[in-house]
Amino acid sequence: PDTFLYLLLAPPGRPELAVDQSFSWDAYARTPDDEKPVGAYYTLRRWRPESAEIDVLMVLHDDHGTDASPTSGGHASRWAAQATVGDRVALWGPRTAYDPPVGTEHFVLVADETGLPAVAAIIEQLPDGATADVLAEVADASERQELAERKGVNVRWLYRDGAAPGTTTLLSDAARELPVFDRPTYLWGGGESKVMTKVRRYVRDVRGLGRGDVSLVAYWRHASTTDADADANDD
Repeated sequence: PDTFLYLLLAPPGRPELAVDQSFSWDAYARTPDDEKPVGAYYTLRRWRPESAEIDVLMVLHDDHGTDASPTSGGHASRWAAQATVGDRVALWGPRTAYDPPVGTEHFVLVADETGLPAVAAIIEQLPDGATADVLAEVADASERQELAERKGVNVRWLYRDGAAPGTTTLLSDAARELPVFDRPTYLWGGGESKVMTKVRRYVRDVRGLGRGDVSLVAYWRHASTTDADADANDD
């Protein structure tokens, strides 16, 4: 349910994406910088193979992508704000991180806006009888995303109320308030790198979840986050 794909887009200033299915990372490395596709990873929210359609939710930045990094979400945000029917894109992947152990009875899902599409898909695919605690951080109440209502699934919305994304401790603080894990529990999360690191350290070091019980993915990194802030993923 957390399938994510790399969305390849035409380089800035180019009218069309000039790659086909033979394109590879080696080809990318050989491509002149001004001709390299740009893009970012995005979660597959829904897939309708019978009609060859997918749904992807994209966060729009206020500047619509002035960041020149070829692997940032800035270019993709700008493209999404201006996209029209018929624009060509390429998809690289898919990849996944969600892998709960057999016998998991309770799920903890932790995410900001970037991870919420995966959270929504996970909730829809939870095993019968499973329960879940969801910690969801968004800018304010108007940015809440649709999540399926299921018995045993408790959703707690956390609002930044003017704070910039990736600068609060809302998710890590809320993780410390979770009930005791008294059943086989699996924790999945997607969000800002430093925030995911804080949650991982707490649930592993304090709550005692094993390595295979935790999958927290750094979906993006705030400009102030350093390598020391964001340790290597356990998964």
